[in-house]
Amino acid sequence: MERVAVMDVLYDDWVVTLLIVSFVLFSITVGSDLSQVEKSLRSMFNFKKSDGQLVYTPLSLFGLILATLHSALSTGILAYIYRGQGVAGYSETPLQSVLSLSLLVLLYIVAKIVLYIIANAVVCSKYYMPAQHFRWSSFYIMVNAVLGAVALLLSLSVIYLKIPLIIALFFYVSIAILLEIGVLFKLFSAFFKKKCSKLVFFIYLCALEIAPCFLMWFL
Repeated sequence: MERVAVMDVLYDDWVVTLLIVSFVLFSITVGSDLSQVEKSLRSMFNFKKSDGQLVYTPLSLFGLILATLHSALSTGILAYIYRGQGVAGYSETPLQSVLSLSLLVLLYIVAKIVLYIIANAVVCSKYYMPAQHFRWSSFYIMVNAVLGAVALLLSLSVIYLKIPLIIALFFYVSIAILLEIGVLFKLFSAFFKKKCSKLVFFIYLCALEIAPCFLMWFL
């Protein structure tokens, strides 16, 4: 009975409302052109015959902002569920906890986008195809929105279908790793030329992929 009471506290009306908000944000942004999203995802894993092009959902700046908010909110809710399972009480309200975790995820996504813009601008003329330069941010936001949709689906499954949290986390981490592999492949095939130094690409990955992940883990 105590366990049920704890879950009722965790999944209050605010949490459910934020789940609905996240679903609406996804539906009106990336979800509005699923065929384009599917094409983008397929291009990420076409290892044998890469087209070297970025395919992304054609969103306005406002749409990209909404898609980013969806990613942060969905991931924040899943993190809140993970942190709250088995906890007898919270020093914060559920709304405060979800929003604080979502803000942390949002800052991470924004920081990654800023790093991409700065790094690409610095080395664009030597190592990149200029036509692809400003399309990467849109592509990256699309991938994060897809991962956010996965977090949203898993959160709903844990709350309403009562699936074990460990299974939900396993699926989330597995899909996140898979998408990261696709992102790294697309990053290389769309930007870096074959004659590019492997050392340059390794340094690029350390600065823009590995270091931010470790920083997020410690935070």
